[in-house]
Amino acid sequence: MTPQSVESLIAEIEAEDHIDFGDLAIGEQEARSLMARHFCDIDHRLAEHGMSAEDRLEVMAAIAAHTMVENLVLHLGRLRGAVAKRDFHAWMRRHGMG
Repeated sequence: MTPQSVESLIAEIEAEDHIDFGDLAIGEQEARSLMARHFCDIDHRLAEHGMSAEDRLEVMAAIAAHTMVENLVLHLGRLRGAVAKRDFHAWMRRHGMG
């Protein structure tokens, strides 16, 4: 695993599930690069502490799952605060949540 390979995979995922950076002070490429390097750094540090590849993969999956939960909570909170209630419920239905 290298930052470049992770960054490339992130770009492929984003091609299917685009992230709206809007007017944020960080661009898509910069964000991908930063997170890819960070993820690889975590993996490297875990390996230095003697964790097996399987154990590191499990930690990485937990980090990814935690991030997805955090993203869901932030997104739902934004939807509740930014759009009308009917729009929020339509979004929930489109995503199989009611």
